[in-house]
Amino acid sequence: MKDIGNFLKERREARGISLIEVEKDLKIRKKYLQALEEGNIDAIPGKTYIIGYLRNYSKYLGINEENINQIIQTYNNLEKQKSGLKKTKEENIYLKTKDRSLFEKKRFFFPIKYVYLTSFVLIIFIGLLLLSRSLKEAQDFPVPSPEIGNKTGINIEEKANDISALTEELIKSEAEAIIAEYSKRDSILTKKLPILKLIASDKTWVKILSEDKIIFEGILFKDEEFFWGTDQVLEIITEYPTKIKTYYDDKSIEIGKGIIDNYLLKFNFNPKQNI
Repeated sequence: MKDIGNFLKERREARGISLIEVEKDLKIRKKYLQALEEGNIDAIPGKTYIIGYLRNYSKYLGINEENINQIIQTYNNLEKQKSGLKKTKEENIYLKTKDRSLFEKKRFFFPIKYVYLTSFVLIIFIGLLLLSRSLKEAQDFPVPSPEIGNKTGINIEEKANDISALTEELIKSEAEAIIAEYSKRDSILTKKLPILKLIASDKTWVKILSEDKIIFEGILFKDEEFFWGTDQVLEIITEYPTKIKTYYDDKSIEIGKGIIDNYLLKFNFNPKQNI
């Protein structure tokens, strides 16, 4: 992009024209013209404006239509390369974040799981040990004569069955507790974030940042919608007058109360304060 800018600058200087004169004739702000010549396209709001500025500026400098089309094509190719690199970078960041999340989940969640499983196994082992000991004691217990048995009411079979039933009840109770704990954790993990929704009432440029990172930047056409699940502080930048309706968790947000800088509106959105 700097090569294109240098070409335009040399062409302008060769014709002896200042940026102030160009600004006056084309109604394009001087800082945007200077940004074009320096290759600093981030200073210009929106890809649509950049192409229009390039075409009008080139015609103004007397460049023929063929060369203008070549300049536009060169810019589009550069943007495609930049977009490809950005997409690759975002995919790498997503994969790293996903791997880190899995690592943290394993590091903090799995040990607790092992503790419960170990406790469960120990309870089963202790229950079987108690059952085995009780059965052994029952076998060693002297069998009373029918007369004594009738008088004392001792029944070895009933005693063994009672112990077995008690062990099964303990195991079942512990298993239900473990299942309830995991169900509670799963409900916490699957909790969804509130949704930020933008709806364009007409074609407009929008840029959304979170912690100085670009979440979205581009053109929204009429009735086009943008969704983003978040609970973080956001900065919303768009054209002024605004052509978008903004909702957070299905509640309307008045972004018109933001800061107006020339033809741009900047609105700092804090879910804890604005809702």
